[in-house]
Amino acid sequence: MTTGAEQGEIVEVGSPVQVAPDPVDAVRPWRWMTTIIATATMFLALFNAHAIAAWFDELPPSPYTEPLRAPIAAWAGFTERLGFDAPRAAVRRRWEAAQAARFGAEQPGEDGSAR
Repeated sequence: MTTGAEQGEIVEVGSPVQVAPDPVDAVRPWRWMTTIIATATMFLALFNAHAIAAWFDELPPSPYTEPLRAPIAAWAGFTERLGFDAPRAAVRRRWEAAQAARFGAEQPGEDGSAR
């Protein structure tokens, strides 16, 4: 909404609707951010331990990484035994099945386009 447009002025009046403040602004931002990061870290440590272990296996051996290799592998195995790895494994199986799908006379390794 503007006023004074007849004289060439444009002035913002604001919204006539009362808007509630953002609830995040009322909470201490550092505490909120720390809680979100800690929650995401715990979620990923529980449900994505396989990816963490795979990433860690790609790191070059060093005095810092070698002592952590066994505990990280044990953690990934532990979460897999608890069944936390099941959603990732199911998605992985479906992805591999989609990759293996062939159409017509297409052979593995071919792009499938007509020549």
